[in-house]
Formats: sequence, structure tokens, C-alpha cells
Amino acid sequence: MSQSVSATAKVLVTRPAHRQGELCQLLQSNDLQPVPFATIQVVARDSSHSDYGLLKQHILDLDLFDVIICISANAAEIAGELIEDYWPQLPLGINWIAIGRASARALEKYGIQAQIPTSGHDSEALLQLPRLQNLAAKKVLVLKGNSGRQLLSETLCDRGAIITEAVFYDRLIATYTDQQINNSLYNSGLSAILVTSGEALCNLTTIARGSLQQFEHKSLLATPLIVPSTRVANIASTQGYYRITVARAADDQAMLAALLTVKGLEADNEKTH
Repeated sequence: MSQSVSATAKVLVTRPAHRQGELCQLLQSNDLQPVPFATIQVVARDSSHSDYGLLKQHILDLDLFDVIICISANAAEIAGELIEDYWPQLPLGINWIAIGRASARALEKYGIQAQIPTSGHDSEALLQLPRLQNLAAKKVLVLKGNSGRQLLSETLCDRGAIITEAVFYDRLIATYTDQQINNSLYNSGLSAILVTSGEALCNLTTIARGSLQQFEHKSLLATPLIVPSTRVANIASTQGYYRITVARAADDQAMLAALLTVKGLEADNEKTH
């Protein structure tokens, strides 16, 4: 394995808190020090939510759909629990599709085998699947969170599909005190930043400025940034990041592999803000 990364390198991990564990362990096993700093808070829509009845109905109607697409591991897990409650045996004849390996693995826990795209792990890659080309009058259920791009649903609708979106959770910007921001982003000696979505990156940039926009975040923009796609890289570039490395996917191994290609990482983030 590459030795280009210092054993003391500190790496900011921005995944939601409940999804950081495996990545942090992977970094540690490669002599890297993770700095957990979730920028997205995931809140499941439970029985107290006003839309819970609708979500439950979508699950009860599962057998009415031709295609079910899961666009996140969070949606897979929350929906999977409901499916397990109401469908002791899965309905037959449904084409299950997941956006990536993490989502597919989450569905597997509930006995669901989902196809994943081989050309990437985003909406564009999903839309290239042969199964999603001819959808005239096909009923498609999309398992998702409250935010994110509408490219997938809009394109499938243009292809003739009848789209139903089931929103199983809300994605909120994480909140931190200014002291926490200062300690994690500016005084910790960061060597690199890992972000796995455009939303996580935008939230990071917003959080980094502080509650009163008092922090100068130039040092953050100068820190090597690992992103999962060219699309997120373009967002990062627009925001002022300029040491950007694009991973082949958003999963832990792909992010680590991209990190290990970055040359000259050192704790150079301790600069005046």
C-alpha cells in the first residue's frame, strides 16, 4: 500500500455520525487519524411525523410497483425495517435497484437483492442501466431522503414512468459551537478532508464560517479534499477549494484509495483564520 501519507496525518470525516464508524476504523488501520465532523444530520421520519401514514401506505402497496430504486443506505435501512414488518415474504416481480454498494448491502439485510450500476454511483450512472430505459407506464417507487437532486425522478418521468417518491428521512445541516468548529477545522492540524456528497461539502463550507461568519476559512480551502465524483469536484472548485482529488466512488475503500494517492500531505492546516 502507498506510503505517501504520513502516519500522523489527520483526516476530517464528514459522513453522518452513524455512518462514520467503518471509515474511521479503515483510516486508523492505515495509520491515519480520523477527525469525526459530520456535516449532515439524518433524522428518520417515524410514527410521530405527519407523513408517516403515507410512507406506511407506500410499503403496503409495494407489490403495485414494477421498479423500486433506493438512492441511499439510509433509505434502505429505514424502508427495510418497514418492509420486514409488513411483508414476511417479499412480493415477486419487482426490479430492485440501488445506487451503490452501501445501499445494496443495506437491502441485503432484509433479503432484497438489488442491481447496482457499474459505471458509477450517482443518478447519471443509474440512468444508464438498460432496465431503466423503456419505462412507458411502469410504476417506479424511489426510496430517498428529503433533499438531493431531482435528476433521477425527472428523467424517469420523461421516459414514461409513473413516479412515486417515498421520503423516509430528513437531512439537516449539523450544528456545532464555534469552539467545536475552531478545534476541529482550524486547530487540529488537518491533512485532508473526505466528503462524499455535494450536500456534505456545502454544509461544511457553511459551518466553517462560524455562527457570525467570523472565521476566515482560506486554510480549509487549501486542505487536500477527496470527493466522490466530478460533479462534486466542480462544486468544490466553485466554492474555492483547489487541492481536489476525485475518487472512483463514494464508498470507504474508494475514498481511502484516492486519499492514498495524494502526495505531500502534512499537517499544514494550522493557520490563522
